[in-house]
Amino acid sequence: MVASSVGCARAPSAPQTLPTQTQTRTTPAPVRTIVKNSRVVAAGRAVPFAAQRGVTLRLKASAPQISRTKLSATYGYPPSHGYYVTFRLTISNTGRKPVQIGPGNFAVTVTGQGRVTSYDGNAPYSGAHAQLDTTQIEPGDVIRAPLSFDVRTPHGRLLFLPDQSPAVIWRF
Repeated sequence: MVASSVGCARAPSAPQTLPTQTQTRTTPAPVRTIVKNSRVVAAGRAVPFAAQRGVTLRLKASAPQISRTKLSATYGYPPSHGYYVTFRLTISNTGRKPVQIGPGNFAVTVTGQGRVTSYDGNAPYSGAHAQLDTTQIEPGDVIRAPLSFDVRTPHGRLLFLPDQSPAVIWRF
């Protein structure tokens, strides 16, 4: 009698269960706002803005105050591009979550100059006494602050840029 065996076999046994591994996150994953379309309104209008769940704002930008000189009688520099346009911003957190907002969330576009931030030209040295600072707005809070830009022409568009793409555009 000849017996041959190929490979090794083992008698079937009960299925093995592996210990379960649980992973816990100690910090929430970052959330990115993605703007799919934007609203265009005249300067001076208030606009509701909704992002991810629980994040809603009410944004208002006044018609700009226009100056060809420094913004303080005692210090500062005149605009290097010709005009300062200063918007009075009102930002209300109407949602359920805190929101961080600051000058980096706004820019102006003007003909012949493109996109301008409040850090461009002489705007940081304008002599304006109080400007919008980066801050966290708690639900129910409202902040009011001016924001100035150094531009070539006092006509254009103020942009609200929560993700570097315009979500709200005010014409001025």
